[in-house]
Formats: sequence, structure tokens, C-alpha cells
Amino acid sequence: MADLVGIVRRGWYYIVAGTMLGLLAAYAVLSNLSPVYKASSRIAFERTLPRYLQSNKITNEPIIDDYDTLGQTYVISSESIVLPVVKALSLTTDPEFVGGQGTESLGSRIRGLFRTAARAVSLQEETSQEVPTQETLEKATVDAILRNLAVTREDVASVINVAFSSKDPAKASRIANAVVDTYLEAGIAGKLKSTKIAGKVMQERVEELKRQAGDAERALLDYKIANNLTGNSRGAANEQLTTLQSHLTSARVAMAEARARMERAASAGPDNSFAVDDGLITRLRSQLSDLSVRANDFESRVGKDHIATVKVRNQMKELREAIANEQQRISGSFSKDYELARARYDEISSTMTNLMGEEGANSHTQAKIRELENAADTLRGQYNRAVQQLSEMGKVETQPSIAPDAIVLMRASPPTQTEASKKRLLILAGGSLLGFLLGGCFVLQRDFPFGVFRTSQQVTDVTGLFCAVLPAVEGAEEQASVQTGEYTLNAPYSRFVETLRNIWALINVAQQKSNAKVVCVISSVPGEGKTTVATNLAAHFARHSTTRVLLVDADLHHPSLTERVVPDAKVGLKEALLEPKNLSKYVMRKERLNLDVLPCPISDRVPNAAELLGTAEMGQLVDTAREAYDLVIIEVPPMAAVVDYKMIARHCDRFVFVVEWGKTSQRIVLECLNDASAFLDRVVCIVLNKVDPSSLRSIERYKGDRFHHYYSDERQA
Repeated sequence: MADLVGIVRRGWYYIVAGTMLGLLAAYAVLSNLSPVYKASSRIAFERTLPRYLQSNKITNEPIIDDYDTLGQTYVISSESIVLPVVKALSLTTDPEFVGGQGTESLGSRIRGLFRTAARAVSLQEETSQEVPTQETLEKATVDAILRNLAVTREDVASVINVAFSSKDPAKASRIANAVVDTYLEAGIAGKLKSTKIAGKVMQERVEELKRQAGDAERALLDYKIANNLTGNSRGAANEQLTTLQSHLTSARVAMAEARARMERAASAGPDNSFAVDDGLITRLRSQLSDLSVRANDFESRVGKDHIATVKVRNQMKELREAIANEQQRISGSFSKDYELARARYDEISSTMTNLMGEEGANSHTQAKIRELENAADTLRGQYNRAVQQLSEMGKVETQPSIAPDAIVLMRASPPTQTEASKKRLLILAGGSLLGFLLGGCFVLQRDFPFGVFRTSQQVTDVTGLFCAVLPAVEGAEEQASVQTGEYTLNAPYSRFVETLRNIWALINVAQQKSNAKVVCVISSVPGEGKTTVATNLAAHFARHSTTRVLLVDADLHHPSLTERVVPDAKVGLKEALLEPKNLSKYVMRKERLNLDVLPCPISDRVPNAAELLGTAEMGQLVDTAREAYDLVIIEVPPMAAVVDYKMIARHCDRFVFVVEWGKTSQRIVLECLNDASAFLDRVVCIVLNKVDPSSLRSIERYKGDRFHHYYSDERQA
């Protein structure tokens, strides 16, 4: 969020400029818009009246539901509705719809331009102008009206808004009302036509059912005469079977009840509650209960062996035997009842079986008669229902319902304001917002902060290391001098050289603390400018001090340093590793820069580059350079690409890490620093290279204009 706020603060004038341009564009659009008036009419689909007519069988017309109203918007804006309006209002002679190109709006002109371009190829061979026919004029007028007609459904599903735009307010309202009236009239006409067609179809259906019912009844009568049958074939036999079935059911129930009473009586004992309705058993049980109470009382007073107690017990025994005899008698009567009920059930069942057997002997004839009777009854019922429905439809036809599907809630009236005046604030606000967004997008694209490094503070916050900002050098001649290291001589007061002095000061502090002599320039990926940084840093050290400096090209894959600084070198690092003590034999001198260079001239990539940099000879070569020079600057291949830097890292005292501004991913930089954690404490600084000068001035705007007074990019003699 802090980066975004900083970007907006630095580029606010672009956002303001974009907003002003958006306002100007919106004003230009408003100035070029022709005055257009929009008249609106509103209709609602009525369901109460059609439902009342249907419930009272006055009409069978369908009702338009909510989900059908969306389809009605397409019906209203169809050619079948618009063409009658064109003919009724004679719009084929109106120059606003046919001809009249000078009165078209800006949008119509643009659409016409595209249509003309699309038809250009087919019209190239036409040499004469043909007079348009009436059909062509009507087609063109319908197309023009449909372009200016807007039919939309309101927030209420059953309400539709019909709007028409025109340069004449009276014409706009007249056409909008005409479209609504034509739609309602077309709906009524369609209903009448549908009713007539349905009545004709129903009349034909009634005649057909009448003929089929007559044929079925004649077939039934002929079959009865042929088989000497009179009356209803379902009469006596069916009635007798129904009666027997009812008696059989009653006999089955009576038999089940008698059997249940018999089984219950057989399983009951003297003390059981069976046959509570019998008076004798009830009295005996009452006496038995009283004797039981007396026996218990005597037993508790005089003992169970006393003569009074024994006498009461004997009386209780006699009562139990009497109860058992009475229950046995009742159980015998229940058995007789069950036998009688069973005999009646068997008799009725036998009679019913015999009757069904007699009927089965004549089953084919009876089945055929029933089939013919069913067919005749079915056709007669269908015929009666069809006659009734035809009668109801006849009433509707004689007095047709002309209730439309929709009612007009609001008729269109001539508008007093143009569409542009109604939308003026909206257009101005939209233009301003669009310009604001475009300005913001330009500023964000110019200083996009996410995933890359844009400011030195951002580098320090992410890596925890000091960051030096090295601006990009503009101009072809200046860029050529930067690649060869001579820019430090040509523009000693530039911001570029001042940053090199800052790095020089950091290295001097390291030399004073730990006698650091070997500095390695590294980067994450190719193309970040480490060759340029190493060359110009070495040139600045060598030219502006008494320090003896050696620049070593240790990139055995792509020796760009050698190609820029000493392109005519024949021998270099690879040969020096064979004689590490004779370093001076392979060093080339750049007198103008006061700089010694150990090049790396190779015709092709060295497959064992890492192994060569990790040999003992390389250590001897670096030790020889330490003895001969005050400062040794080594350029190695990118860290993320190859592992060469790991092999030579142990010979280096300090490191300068180069990161390209606005391009190198923060993630890959952190990965490389994490991979190089063993010598992370020896990194002097991170160089944010190739910073865009205009963006740098915007980023450092808080420092004021006087901050740049000490910098000058003028070329020195």
C-alpha cells in the first residue's frame, strides 16, 4: 500500500491530465450529439379479467404469465408490429427514416459508415442509380425504426416499457403510441382468429364423434338380435351375483365371530372373566368372592384346619364346579352356533359357484356384449362433452370477448428534454472516470511495483542490504562509452559516476577494515548490466586514484566484457590458469583508463568452466593478482544460470550484487541471496541498475530540485 501511495503521489499529474482529457472527450461527444427526444409508453399484462372469463366459461383464451412477458418484448419489436405502423403513419416518405443523411446522429453516421464499407465491394460494379421500390422503402423504414425502438421489461415482471427516440418529440410520442396500439390490436385480432379456427375444428370433431357413437350403438343392437338377447345383459345375473356376494360376506363374518366365541369359551377357567353377561355365572362368581373373603378371615382368626374354615373351603369348591359346568354348557351352545354359521357359509358359497359356472358357459357372448356396450357408452360420453363445449364456444363467437392481454398504464407524450441533456452529467462523469482510470493505469504501468524492484528503499526492505541507484544513460554515444568504461572520464559529474563513487567509498571502508582486495560483481540473470557495472567501476577506481586495478573477465560462457573492452585479445584467463605465476604475460593495458584487463577470449563455451574456476591454479592466479594490484574486480556468470560463482566465491573478499530496475523478479533475487548465504555478509551493496531517469526524478521528487544541482551529464573535454 505504501508503494501504491508513493506511485500515485509521484504520478498525480498524469492522473489529473487523464481526467481532464476524459472531460474534454465527454464534452466533445456532447457537442457532436444531435438532439434526440425519447418518448415512452408503458403497458401491463392484465390477468384478472381473463381469469374471470375462464372461470365463468365465457372464454378459453390463454393467460400470459410472467415468464412469457420477456418473449412479448420481442413480439413488440418485431416486423409484424412495426410494418403496420409504418404503413399507417406513412413513414416511408419521412426523410428521418429514408434518405436525409444530413440529419443523422453521430452514432447513426458511424453505423452507416460501417454498413457502406461492408457493401463497397458489391456496389463497385453498379453504374446507374435505381429507383427504390415501395417494398425497399418499407424495409429501410422498418430497420430505422427498430434501431430507435427500445422495448424493455421493468422491475415488475408484468410491466413493459416501449420507448422511441426521434429528433421530433411529437413524432417520437406518436410512433411509441402507435406501436403499443398496433400490438394490442394484433393481440385481439389473433384471439378472434384463434377462436374461429378452434370452433371449426371442434365442429368437425363433434360430427366425427356423432358418427362413431351411432356406429357403435348399431353394432351392439345387431349383436343382441343375432344372439336372441334382449334387455340389459348385465341385469339379473349381475344383480344376483352382487346379492350373493353380500350374503357370503355376512356369513363369513358370522362364522368368524362364532368360532372366536367357541375358542374363548373352551380356554376359559372358573375364575376367568368369560361370559360376564350370563346371570347365573355372575351370581356364582359373586358368591365365590364372598366365600373367599370369609375363608381368609376365618383362617387368620382360627387357622386353616378349623371346622368353620374347612366348611367354607368346601362351599367354594362346590361353587367352582358349578361355574365350570355352566361354562361347559355355554361352550357347547357356541359350538352349535359355529356349526350353523359354517353350514350357511358353505351353502351360499356353493350357490354362488354354481351361478358363476352357468355364467361362464356363456362368457364369450357376455364379454362381447360388455365390450360393445363400453365402446358405445364411451363414444356417447365424448360426443355429449364435445357438444357442450361447442355450445359454449358458440356463445363466445356470437358475443366475442375483445379484452386485450395488456392495458396501457401510461401513454407517451412529447418529451421536453433531449436524451443528451438527461445524460449530460452521466456522460461527463463517465468521461472523467474513464480518463482517471486511464491516467491511473498509465502511472501504474510506468512504475508497477509488484514482483520487481522500483526504489532503493524497496530493495533494502526486501533484502536488508544497502542499495545504490545507477541510472540508465541515454543517447547512443553515451551508451557506447558506458560499455567501454570511458563514460566515467567523459561525464565525471553525472549521477551515474556519483553512484560509482558511492560504491567505491563502501569498498574503501572494507579495504581499511579487512584489507579486502578482490571484489566480485555478480547478478541473478543475464542482461542486468553487471558487465557495465564492473567495467565502469574498475575504470573509475583506476583513473581517479593511484590504485592499481585489475579487471578480470571470468565468464567462460559469454565473455561480453572482453568483447567490449579488449575485443582484439588473443590470450587471457584460460591460458593464464596454465601459468598462474606469469599473470602479467596475459594482462592487457588500457592506457586511457589506466586499467589492466585479464580478458577471456574464447571461440566457444567452455564445458568445464566451473571446474576451471575451482582449481588450485585459479587460487594461485588470484593470489598473484593480490600481490601485484591494490584492487581486483572479477566479473562472473549469472548466479541463477550456472554455478561458477560458487567455485570462485572463496577467493573473493567482497561482492557487488547487480539487479535490473523494473525487470528482475524479487523472487529470483531472494532465491539467489538465500543460495549465497555463505558469503551474504560479504555483499557490499546491491546496485539497482538501468533506472529510468524520468522515473527516478519522479521517485526522488521529495528531495526537491536543488538535489540535482551537483549533477551534470555534460561531456568533458
